[in-house]
Amino acid sequence: MRRERLTPRPQGLRDAVGRLDAGLDEHARRQLAASIGEEYRARYGEVPLGFFARCYLGPPYVDHMLNLFQVIVRHFAPSDPVPEPFSGARMLVRSGGYAFVEVYSGGLLLPVLDDGTVVRP
Repeated sequence: MRRERLTPRPQGLRDAVGRLDAGLDEHARRQLAASIGEEYRARYGEVPLGFFARCYLGPPYVDHMLNLFQVIVRHFAPSDPVPEPFSGARMLVRSGGYAFVEVYSGGLLLPVLDDGTVVRP
């Protein structure tokens, strides 16, 4: 694994990932996703497929998937199946210990703590 992938995520990037699910219109969401992708490419050398995170909409939703390429924001109830490769991130997110989990095309999952620390898989 490339060492730069484990570099802590700055507050601005963590905030941007959180805003993907903040009720933005489609155009604004696409712009934000492009900006996040550019920052990942420049800082860490690779762009994740997307993110899996806690959902704060309330019942019945408990978590959601954010996809940077098609800018899909999909919410899941506890019994809803989560598609691969995002399904492995679900239990990590439900533990409550992570701000979000980065999901990469090869199946790599990188949990990110609220303070930006990236947890080694």
